[in-house]
Amino acid sequence: MGVATIALMSALACAADPLANLASQDEAVRGAAAKALAEMGPKALFHVCPFIQEHLKDKDEHAWRAAYAVEEQIALQCQDDPHLDDYYRSLKPIKLPAMTVRLPGGLNMDFVRIPPGAFIQGSGNPGTGVLLAADLPCNYAPVRKVTLSKPFWMARDEVSQAEWEALMGFNRSREKWPHRAVEMVSWHEALEFCRRLSKLDPRHEFTLPTEAQWEYACRAGTTSRHAFGNEKLLRGDSRLDPGGPWFENRFGLRHLHDSMFEWCLDGFDIYSEDACTDPAGPPTGLYRSIRSNYRCCSASECRCVHRAGFPPESPRNGIGFRVVCPAE
Repeated sequence: MGVATIALMSALACAADPLANLASQDEAVRGAAAKALAEMGPKALFHVCPFIQEHLKDKDEHAWRAAYAVEEQIALQCQDDPHLDDYYRSLKPIKLPAMTVRLPGGLNMDFVRIPPGAFIQGSGNPGTGVLLAADLPCNYAPVRKVTLSKPFWMARDEVSQAEWEALMGFNRSREKWPHRAVEMVSWHEALEFCRRLSKLDPRHEFTLPTEAQWEYACRAGTTSRHAFGNEKLLRGDSRLDPGGPWFENRFGLRHLHDSMFEWCLDGFDIYSEDACTDPAGPPTGLYRSIRSNYRCCSASECRCVHRAGFPPESPRNGIGFRVVCPAE
């Protein structure tokens, strides 16, 4: 057993009592436990992160909220620590069933089957964000527990320019590259693509993901800042380069931060902090939600919670989409 392993085990043993105290009904006890764990730094995440997932099953929210606050505090105060993402690097990919839909011209759209489950939506420390819906006071919503009760298929990648042209017959993207994500697509046009795809493959009814589906799939069983950890990202990071290697999250989804904003089905609005099941935003409104991060956003905005709103009738540079459909 190596020295580093022994040191980690010793640190986790010391964390046992503070960890248990995060579930206390006493706010002062939870606060003291959170402080003790935060002082441990990145090593605490090996206990804190599994603790969050375990307590998402409870009706009492005190435990997971306290632990989630600890993770955010550690991510903020240790953002330059090279060991910050040791926990996330230790996680193995989750092997999920796959599906392929064939398009005209021999093109294949690959999907992964996202399982049902619960996750934490939103952030208590959201950062600056991008406010495209000027009539709303903020674009990041409060932290809440969300349960998705049904599985769904989600496209592994954003819809490419080649896939778009195969069904729609035109391409407004600024830089014409067949395998890159299509952009300059309105919300209504994205839904028309889904309608045509459903007609092509009548076994499935394709549509856009809800915001909850998008964030749940992006997080893939984690509570980190972005799809691949908490480590601070810098402009020019290879993981944010659309021309670089295709990084997959634990669900096998790609280009979750490095390419285009992605249209969601929801109307854009502030949501409550109450726990909910299978939520969808308002069906109408001036704006529709977009998720992910356009490649010109700042690195601090490369987060699973990053959201904004945009008029559904307006194509715009840097907005594309990926599709979903129900799964049995």
